Amino acid sequence: MTSQTDSDNQKDEHLQPEARLGPRSPASSPRSGRLSGRRDTQTTSGSIIPEERGSIQPLVTAASIMTSGEFVQSGPLLARTSTRGALYKALCFLLLILQGGVLDFYLIIFTDLYWCSWIATDLVVITGWGIFFMKNARSKRERACGFHQKSSIFGCTLGEFTYAYLAWLIYVIACTPKVVLILETSILDLIALKVPCGITGFKIVVTLSAPLLFCLINAIVEDLSGATRHHAHSCFLGTCVDLLDGFTLLELLLRNDIPTRYLRYTVISAYFVALAVPVVWLYELTASELRWWPWVRFCSGLLVNAPLLVVRCFQVYVYQAPVSVFMFKNIFFLGCGLLELLERCAAARGARKRTGNPAQFSHCVSENDMCPHGYVNTLAVTQS
Repeated sequence: MTSQTDSDNQKDEHLQPEARLGPRSPASSPRSGRLSGRRDTQTTSGSIIPEERGSIQPLVTAASIMTSGEFVQSGPLLARTSTRGALYKALCFLLLILQGGVLDFYLIIFTDLYWCSWIATDLVVITGWGIFFMKNARSKRERACGFHQKSSIFGCTLGEFTYAYLAWLIYVIACTPKVVLILETSILDLIALKVPCGITGFKIVVTLSAPLLFCLINAIVEDLSGATRHHAHSCFLGTCVDLLDGFTLLELLLRNDIPTRYLRYTVISAYFVALAVPVVWLYELTASELRWWPWVRFCSGLLVNAPLLVVRCFQVYVYQAPVSVFMFKNIFFLGCGLLELLERCAAARGARKRTGNPAQFSHCVSENDMCPHGYVNTLAVTQS
């Protein structure tokens, strides 16, 4: 009897440590086995593991981990992009200083106006472009980090071409009065007589606007093979053709081959409207699609090509000048703009008709094609 009780006591002593360790071990009970199974499934799915004490430990999935090879491969690409952008930004400032400095030289030497006003204008433009590049770089960093992008004061979303239209607008406002003042005063004759390069140097300085616009686009573009870059370059080429068209008439004005005062004003106005058109499509690259964009595109093309076409018609039919190929360019661009406007209006009208009659689709679906919960069997509809 005593031996049996001793053996029972020894069994109890061996079972007590197991009872203490039992709830902590994962295989002590079927419930713990179920919990371990849940943990395993949650671990494999990459979700959050609930611990016994209520602490939460996030797991990092394998898809979100960048390997060292991928980081090394992306490093040179980012370095090339930043170096390319820095090069084009430096070219932008160089062209601004060169064009503004030469025009200031003409105005300071041959006018009685105070020289500080012209230099202050150039300093404002250069400072504005510097602020623009800083704001644009900050917007790129925010988009790269996934921060919430706010809208600008003009209601456009901050994208790749953030504030680019404002930079070009500042440049056009500062450059236009200088060139007009030189063209409409006796400064042009003094430049031809006293400046070494003469009128040719003035022409080269005026045409620096096109390379400046090209450097601006390439300084802020991110994806070299993206749709935004191709759209920006197509708009740039159209602007270059308009500037070349206006500059050919501007050369006639410099040779005094346009005698009428109103035609001279028309040529100057059309040229600087063409110079200001990039403000429109740079804003379009920044903003979202709006209903009135087709009208804006058509009106901007109309303000450039219609006056130039009128001037060329006067030259051909009144002053017996030869027909220029740019006359057909003006007609072609006006026709293309009108066709695009009509196409967009017809597409918008058709979209309003489709959205205005929601019951139109339901007439094409029979009761046999409906699922038990009211959903449409799209496979049956497409096959029928």
